[in-house]
Amino acid sequence: MRLSDVKGVYDAVYSLGSNCYTAQRLERYGLRPYSGVVDWMYSNWTPGVSLLLRNRFAKFMHPDHLVVESIIFKRHNYCILDRVYGVQSVHDFLYTERRRGIALKYPKFIETIQRRIHRFLDKAEHSKRIFYFRFNASYDEAAELEAALASLVKHQFSLLVVNPGNEHRIIDKEWPLANTCGLELPIGWDAACDQVWNEVFAGIHYQVGIRN
Repeated sequence: MRLSDVKGVYDAVYSLGSNCYTAQRLERYGLRPYSGVVDWMYSNWTPGVSLLLRNRFAKFMHPDHLVVESIIFKRHNYCILDRVYGVQSVHDFLYTERRRGIALKYPKFIETIQRRIHRFLDKAEHSKRIFYFRFNASYDEAAELEAALASLVKHQFSLLVVNPGNEHRIIDKEWPLANTCGLELPIGWDAACDQVWNEVFAGIHYQVGIRN
């Protein structure tokens, strides 16, 4: 799939990680009408994301899965790992509140996660055309991610996978995948990067209630 095939109107949009950059990019282009399940998490292990989708998020961030892995962001937050899916919560639990804070905040945290999962699965079932966006995935990982999405999504979808590139231009890898476009792009927030990203997202739009 080429970038030109991705252009169009979508009635659902989701980031699939691997970090906050994807959600921030979607937000900049008016393509983030609601929060996704892993928007503000680290999901660097792409096979774990594919497993998460195939399992329909079963027991995601369940207490039996969780490990307090480290303290990050200048000792501001706990990094909590779901060891089954390889996804890390990095913004939800403050180090200043210590581990007691994790226990106190967990019910609200998992309630929010469950609400986002319900919406994600509902969109997969009912939306006419869905745009998914993933940062960092090899060709083989992207092919598996596409297959996992195909097991969930009932109608049309496109998956845009972006990997870091060294040049300030769009490099379309032209992957021979039915629903997935692979690009190499410069990663940053400077004007030169923005110019390239603006070209990528020109012609990609969100609209509620697409009709066949």
